[in-house]
Amino acid sequence: MTAVAEDSRSQSHTAILIAAAIGASLNPLNSTMVAVALPALSDEFAASASSVTLTVVTAYLVVTLIAQVPAGSVADRMGYSRALGIGRLLFLVGALAGAVAPALWAVAVARVVMAVGGSLNIPTAMALVRVAVPENRRGRAFGTLGAVLAGAAAIGPAVGAWMSSHFGWRTLFLINVPMIAASYAVQWFGGRDVQPGITRPSSTNGFDWLGSVLIGATLVLLTFATRATSPAAWWLAAAGVAGGLLLVWHERRVRSPVLRLALFVERTFVAGAGVVATQNFAMYSLLLFVTFLFSSSSGPDPQLGLAIIAMTATMAATSPVGGWLADRFGARLVVGAGGLSGMLGVIGLMQLPPSSRALAVGLRLLLVGLGLGLSTGPAQAAALRSVPAMYSGVASATVSMLRYLGAGVGTVVISYAVSDVGDAGARHRIALMAFAAAFALSAGLAAFLPPAEGGAGAPPDQPRFPNTRHASQA
Repeated sequence: MTAVAEDSRSQSHTAILIAAAIGASLNPLNSTMVAVALPALSDEFAASASSVTLTVVTAYLVVTLIAQVPAGSVADRMGYSRALGIGRLLFLVGALAGAVAPALWAVAVARVVMAVGGSLNIPTAMALVRVAVPENRRGRAFGTLGAVLAGAAAIGPAVGAWMSSHFGWRTLFLINVPMIAASYAVQWFGGRDVQPGITRPSSTNGFDWLGSVLIGATLVLLTFATRATSPAAWWLAAAGVAGGLLLVWHERRVRSPVLRLALFVERTFVAGAGVVATQNFAMYSLLLFVTFLFSSSSGPDPQLGLAIIAMTATMAATSPVGGWLADRFGARLVVGAGGLSGMLGVIGLMQLPPSSRALAVGLRLLLVGLGLGLSTGPAQAAALRSVPAMYSGVASATVSMLRYLGAGVGTVVISYAVSDVGDAGARHRIALMAFAAAFALSAGLAAFLPPAEGGAGAPPDQPRFPNTRHASQA
């Protein structure tokens, strides 16, 4: 009977992981898939390329960024299975609305609804892995989830190009329908509510609406500051910093803060989240920068796209391996090795002349992909393991928010690297040095992760901070 019960729990954990992974993959897939359809949208609605990009792409990314932490807090309160269901439902509503949108504004509204749903899906999926998967399999589970997310973002452009060229851009919204249906079906037939027995944060104090507004305002101001020109950029940045200070002041005083400042005094959480943020800063920047970096008078090598795919495919393939190694040898060693591998890959790119062919570039990017694959799952698992299970949603959302912030900072570096200011070669070297330094920093942060499961850090599921006002003031 014990064996049957264990087998049933194992099947349930697998079903939950599959359902959560499908739901979470919707966001990165739709963030890259629609990019190839922008010209078609521009033609159909007689809109400029800049306005289409702003309303369809930028708005989606900004809403995804600012909604992460409030969505994680909501998931902690209502339960992760229920939150995942609501997130997928919102995504479905947005997808159907986008497929029949009569005007560009309607497409933009549909994408915003999808972004809100995706903001519930990603942190909830991570929280489900945290509370549903046994501790000795958690690293592999996070590695698998990371592989799915990376793979979804990587195949998005190819899927979008094929679907839009054969069936039109509206099918890019409809393709989400069978994926959502499959996620619901897997969870319905094989999963269960994994949150009974986990104490939820008290909801008697009400939701922190002011904190949510301050998070959104701060992130919006800082995001647009990176895209504006002086002096507007400086004013936006100053307003964003002021908003951040006001947010901290408010969250230290409210009884049920939406952003738990106590997370940032937990060493393992800060280290794991820092690894995710710094490595995503380098990864997303390289995805954009490689085609600018390696080009001759005749233009970039047409095969450079394959070199970029080599990096993302290697990351996706090695993510489960990184989780398995971390389960056996601890996150510290595996994440440290991943950071060093990524750093060596970027240093290798620095040695190549601009006219280098795709094969030489791809070999260096393989090292970068290997480093990302080894590091992402174990870093996330270690960060969430250091947080009480009842706060898994907001902790997952905070990690996800920092991931997007890292990518946003990367776009600032890319904008500088491809600008017309100063010597192009010097700008390119500075950018690559920044990416190599990011990987080196992630390797250094690995020193603060547990050497092995059950090693340094808190015992599994042992709260390190209570749900009190004093904790938020920490």
